[in-house]
Amino acid sequence: MKILLTLFLLTVLLFPVYSQKKVYADYHGIRRTRLYDGEFGEWKYASKMTYSPEKSGVTQLTYNPDLILANGQHNIAAYEYPLVGMQSQYDPDNIEYQVLSAKTAGIDGFFVEWGYIDHTSNTLLQKIQEVAKKYDFEVGVNICDGWLMEKGWHAGTREENVEYFITCMQYLIDNVFTGSTAPIVNGKPVFYLFHDGFTAEEFKTIREYTYTYPDDYPVSGTDKFPNVIMRTTLNPSLTNDVYTPKSPLTQAGSEWVNENKVVPTPWMPERIRTGYHLTPKFHRYASADDCEIFLNAFATTVWRSGYPVKSGFVAPGMNNYGCGGWSTTGKLSYIPRDDGDTYERMWELNLKYKNMLNMIYIGSWNDYTEGHEIEPTVENGDRDLRMTLKYATQFKGETSYDESGITLPLELFKLRKKAEFFTLCGIDGSAYTSDLDKIAMSISDGDYADAESEIEDMKDRFAQLEAGITSESYHIDAAGLTITGSLNDDGEYVLSNSRTGVTIKDNDLKGKLAAQNYEGYMNFEYWDDTWGKNINIVSGTYKEPRDMFKTIAQLKHEGLGAWKTAKIRLYKENVKYGAESGNSDISFYGDDSKVSKIRNLSFDFTVYSTTSGAVSKSVSETSVRLFMSGKKLNILNAGENARLQIYNAAGGSSVCDMLVTKVVETVDLTSLSSGVYIAVIVSDSQYSSCKFIR
Repeated sequence: MKILLTLFLLTVLLFPVYSQKKVYADYHGIRRTRLYDGEFGEWKYASKMTYSPEKSGVTQLTYNPDLILANGQHNIAAYEYPLVGMQSQYDPDNIEYQVLSAKTAGIDGFFVEWGYIDHTSNTLLQKIQEVAKKYDFEVGVNICDGWLMEKGWHAGTREENVEYFITCMQYLIDNVFTGSTAPIVNGKPVFYLFHDGFTAEEFKTIREYTYTYPDDYPVSGTDKFPNVIMRTTLNPSLTNDVYTPKSPLTQAGSEWVNENKVVPTPWMPERIRTGYHLTPKFHRYASADDCEIFLNAFATTVWRSGYPVKSGFVAPGMNNYGCGGWSTTGKLSYIPRDDGDTYERMWELNLKYKNMLNMIYIGSWNDYTEGHEIEPTVENGDRDLRMTLKYATQFKGETSYDESGITLPLELFKLRKKAEFFTLCGIDGSAYTSDLDKIAMSISDGDYADAESEIEDMKDRFAQLEAGITSESYHIDAAGLTITGSLNDDGEYVLSNSRTGVTIKDNDLKGKLAAQNYEGYMNFEYWDDTWGKNINIVSGTYKEPRDMFKTIAQLKHEGLGAWKTAKIRLYKENVKYGAESGNSDISFYGDDSKVSKIRNLSFDFTVYSTTSGAVSKSVSETSVRLFMSGKKLNILNAGENARLQIYNAAGGSSVCDMLVTKVVETVDLTSLSSGVYIAVIVSDSQYSSCKFIR
């Protein structure tokens, strides 16, 4: 007996145990913002609907994220609105919020929807990996092979693109399936194949290629290729009004299952019920009952088999109003959330078969365009996260869970942005970075009581700082503006081939806007005439690349034939007021169409001042400024004896400390290792900082 016990203990100690079950969430992108990126990505969408508009009543879907609606929300391409607001997925603070939120809900990692090396999804992948490293969070990929093979987004023949993807696969082996963020299930890396591009023969070429596996690759032996779970549609039918799917194994095909060794895996249940009479404005839908039947088709076949990794699937519902089916012929479809009932029923069915499963795949964390996100929203709160935590705990065989951490990442995010606000107002917000980093680590480690206490303490400290900031409000109507352009007899400015320029007359105010922090808005009406036409609004900018950041807003017509009210945010970092002689502060122009018109322009500003220190001039024309351009850090107006310091955000260690003597200085950051950094420059009494990811 002692010998057997000894052998058992040696086995446990010498060989890793990979029985831990995992929960992953699909991660959709890329969503950006005018402030952070100069463009919107997936927050923006427009489509002229041609599929049965006479039945759905929907002829077009147009989302203009620059527009601020009456409820204060941006007009994003989504049916629900994120609780954190419209944010950039390139912003490390937002990435941190999402990673920590997922961790508090029992999620082990994100699978980024990924196309190929040269696609923007790879930039997103890298940025998430850098943040995930700090918080023991896994990052995998959902390979959307259709982006490479079907969309025409990458030049080349099918044969050339298969060869290119072999290079991409080597990249994933070197950079995704190794290291601390590698998604490991049952002892081997795993990825999701969306299965909308490669043929079985093409994928066989990719799979059987002889790759080079790095020393830290977590698998030994002959078959090191990652396990593949593959989206498998079941092409169901309605038999006596009963949702009747086909076999996943039949649908996947032997050439995939046997030769390519993929595991058929669920995605969103197909919506095959006609929606017109029951669900106005939708073409088709699936019920919660349909979802259960769909999953049962996998439970009775794939999940009972001997595959090396088997994945369950859950989704909270679906509403694809944000993308209209991704095309002019797309169908408006949905799966009802039913106040969380659909999500709960799908979890319950997966738990019924949990002993057969190695992982659960959630579709999705943040696909707002198709409306199946579980990220906290204004409409649903954090209900889906709390449900995820409850069921993820049960799936992993854990005995208890703590919901108290779920709200903390949002509180931390707000504090991060408050610190940025202080910096713009002339108060060194970066002085609190280490304290905020400590809170983040407490959340990541599950020390929620400590994190909550530290958050409340930081709120008190920030309240004291905020007491030293005063504000002034300004409203500028037409009398305070100089407007040049084509004015018709009705007092409307026609946006033709010539621009309509708008300049604020009050130079004292413009001096304050240049020297101090502010929150600004431009209000106007525009004639919405022809669908697809754009109204473009531009200005000078402090940020590079200027061709991107010069755009303040772009509004696409919905074809309403009516006047619409517009409210646009003016970001300090992006707008110049009278900085260039002879130029207007802001200019409007149309798409060579005289049907675009504007009227009733006005501005509202709240200008901030500090009572306990010098006012920030970090983005004024003559003060010191920092901004990123590619892999270079640009410094403007450093003056004499300016000091630049760059810190590693993860540990606070200094990686650069140098004097800057030129009026314009460029620092090459190519040599920096991957990570999140904070750059700070001090010149006389002026101060500027920025956070960036390498």
